[in-house]
Amino acid sequence: MPNVVLTVDCEGAMHDRCYTSEYIKILEEEFVPCTWLVHVSMKDPSANTNLYYHEFIHKIPSWHEIGMKVNFEGERGYIEDPKERGNIMWVAKDTLKSHLIKCTSFRAGAFALTPSDVRYLEEIGILVDSSVVPDSSYRMFVDWTGAPHNPYHSDRDDLRKEGQNRLLHLPVATSDGEYGYLDKRWDTLESLYEANSGCEVVTLGMRDYMDSCENLRKTIRYFRNRGAHFTTMTQAASEHYEHHRALAAV
Repeated sequence: MPNVVLTVDCEGAMHDRCYTSEYIKILEEEFVPCTWLVHVSMKDPSANTNLYYHEFIHKIPSWHEIGMKVNFEGERGYIEDPKERGNIMWVAKDTLKSHLIKCTSFRAGAFALTPSDVRYLEEIGILVDSSVVPDSSYRMFVDWTGAPHNPYHSDRDDLRKEGQNRLLHLPVATSDGEYGYLDKRWDTLESLYEANSGCEVVTLGMRDYMDSCENLRKTIRYFRNRGAHFTTMTQAASEHYEHHRALAAV
């Protein structure tokens, strides 16, 4: 079985309910690490950073990981200009750094990562990204049809192709147009898990403002019963590097 990476999109400050405490409790009981991707947008850059810094960071075990999630949006809507997008990423980095959080993992809101973003991510120290949803029916801003399902380094001009970018992509697990977020029906998730059982890494997502507690427990037990290994995004990237370096040396 593959490595399994669990992630949470941390946007609770923008919603009426936040299930982070429940998720932490389950993950501690099951002794499973997670990558918490703290959401930053120009509408209110520090809202979620403040929420997590004051309410949850001290409760999240040190063997978990804190990363960043950036929504490329402003008062006028979705932002396409590369320089503006780069500025948002620097603001996100500085906002989290001001709360003693140094990130190496990243996800773009709405999975809207573009080729021009990669240079900025590499500049601010991001090592691993999970914005790719290969062959998913979700195509609001970016169509990821044809992208790899396994971890890969992308091409400078087309992120759906393999290339020489330093940034490593961990695609979100997908099947039959569905992408692997735990707020879906269990039968949908179970079918998706089976379809991805041969992948090197199965990356899955949760939203802190949606109740995925039952499916989180089921997911952990599903993969644990099959001998899977749970890890964070950055650790998965490290293991990917070590594995492929070892193969190259043979």
